[in-house]
Amino acid sequence: MRERTLTVAQLNEYVKGVFEDELVLHDLQVEGEVYECKQTAAALFVTLRERDSLLHCVCFAHVDALALGDKVVLKGSVTFHERSGRVSFVFSSARKTGEGDLLAAFNARKDKLAREGVFEHKKPLPSLIRSLAVITGETGVVIHDFMQTLHRTRTFTDVCVYTAAVQGKTATGDLIAQLRTADGKGYDVIVLMRGGGSSDDLSVFNDEDLVRAVAACATPTVSAIGHETDFTLCDFAASERAGTPSMAGEIVSRRNETFFGSLSCAAFALRSAADAALARQTERLQRCTAALSYKSEVKWERVRSRVAWAAETLASRMHGLLAQKYAAVTAYANAISAQTDNAAAVRADKLARATALLESNNPLRILSLGYAKLYGADGCPVAFSKVKTGEQVRAVLADGTIVAQVKEKKADFRR
Repeated sequence: MRERTLTVAQLNEYVKGVFEDELVLHDLQVEGEVYECKQTAAALFVTLRERDSLLHCVCFAHVDALALGDKVVLKGSVTFHERSGRVSFVFSSARKTGEGDLLAAFNARKDKLAREGVFEHKKPLPSLIRSLAVITGETGVVIHDFMQTLHRTRTFTDVCVYTAAVQGKTATGDLIAQLRTADGKGYDVIVLMRGGGSSDDLSVFNDEDLVRAVAACATPTVSAIGHETDFTLCDFAASERAGTPSMAGEIVSRRNETFFGSLSCAAFALRSAADAALARQTERLQRCTAALSYKSEVKWERVRSRVAWAAETLASRMHGLLAQKYAAVTAYANAISAQTDNAAAVRADKLARATALLESNNPLRILSLGYAKLYGADGCPVAFSKVKTGEQVRAVLADGTIVAQVKEKKADFRR
């Protein structure tokens, strides 16, 4: 028998003809569970699964949205693509018939854990996250996107990465061990992170032992598994779910930004309140000073008027007795004047004491008298017992700062 040699294009063209001529492959319905689903601007790509068999499907028409785990019936035809050498099922309509085995198992496990209270009593994330642990199996794009999002504005969060298998037989044990290790280190938050993948790739994060370990953590946790449309049981056990690793970085960054924003507002409010209180006290002191001065002047004027009136009345009524009563009237006037002067002196003394008390509370007064405050190289105030000869000190004066060197130490400052 003569051997035949075909090119790839010839063989693919022949296979395509076989598919096109086989009528049983056209206008048929296929039933299965949605294993993967991706929508683009041009088409909807779906992978159906039944036990261990997978079928790649594509739709270029508009159909109702499909979700992972749906059991569906797709109507269309089997097509062989010459260029890619791939068999696809091109469908034009989709009908949901129920819940797939994988989704049913997921919901059953979720309901079981919910009844046991595994998803309750979540630890809230702290207002300020200063340190966090990242548990992931990837140190490439995933952790890079997370770090870039986390530190896009400030770099005040310390990050420690713990690597573990995130799929396969050893994944559950690795993840639980790293989770418990990180939980005992005193981090503010633990982020459980993995990039996107199929349902099988993410199945470890639906493992009951791992979900219970996440729920049992004393440290608040963030679950960032797969893409935004992917849900795992770890999402329900964690303190907070992030749709993607980048969104987990956004959660931490935004929380810290909110904390520092609130702190800045509180500091501004405190400063404003202090300024307002100082202004009120200053205004009150000024009012008291003005009132005291006004009352002294009014009292003096009243006394003067009374004396003048009494003198005039006495002069008009007792002109004949002026010589006899002159001494008495003079003494009376002097006594009243002394009393007035004494009252004015008392008020002036009170005003001087108030002014002196205000001046004594001025923290710059001591420095203005020629004193200086000394600081060592560590920025702490200088103690005589600790300062050493030759050491440089910084002297803060009322109008500036001087850097000096200790030449000599004397215990008795009078010498």
